[in-house]
Amino acid sequence: MVTVRRPLLCVLVGLALLTGCSSGGDDADAASGTTTTATATTTASAPASTSPAATGSAPAGCPATGDALTGTAHAPTLDVDGDGRPDTEWIATQPAADGSTRFGVQTASGDAIAADFPSASPVARSLLVADVTGHGELVALVSDGRQVALYAISDCSIVPVQNAQGEQYAFDLGFTGYGTGVGCADVGGDGVRDLVGLQADGTSITSTAVELDGPRATNGPSTTTTGATAAQLDLAHQVTCGDLTLAADGVTSGP
Repeated sequence: MVTVRRPLLCVLVGLALLTGCSSGGDDADAASGTTTTATATTTASAPASTSPAATGSAPAGCPATGDALTGTAHAPTLDVDGDGRPDTEWIATQPAADGSTRFGVQTASGDAIAADFPSASPVARSLLVADVTGHGELVALVSDGRQVALYAISDCSIVPVQNAQGEQYAFDLGFTGYGTGVGCADVGGDGVRDLVGLQADGTSITSTAVELDGPRATNGPSTTTTGATAAQLDLAHQVTCGDLTLAADGVTSGP
């Protein structure tokens, strides 16, 4: 997660970004204190996509495939195909032979849209389906405990988001020093929530948005907020979007 209307941020797999956000509503002012505008210092990318409901269409749902959710962990999630019915997010509980983990969404109409998340991390994989703007800009956030890979959800498919270098767009979770978390907040000041990468440093949080253009994205504006509270710093080390959190609303491949 399309038209470039808002920024969203992420950290490259190995490069990474930074930003700050909270789990509910707008997190742009995630901390009390002085806020200064900054410029993103890395190039990362990621797009979010627009659901059919957001485009004004009223589809009957994605075509049914008949696939069953066997060997997966799954939970109710958002309506990703715009038919007005909640769908089911899922992730395989065992990796494939190549080490990748299958994940996706089973729509209420019976379609199983899916993608693969490659990772060598020994940590269990987790998935959160989120609506960045709250108006149908759907993304899948997939974590291996070290990074969060970004995928766009649109037209009954899940597409990896790429940066300007053609690599998977991902947020750092504190392992490379370029980010600590992911959130959704209005960084651009246009009243529309953005996907942002968070970087907590001491009592400061830097939030960087990402500007999306189809399956690619570039870094947008950044803001640095000083004097963050303990609660705000804690959020800057989590994966959240609006009222959703990876820990409470996502699914995981293992304990």
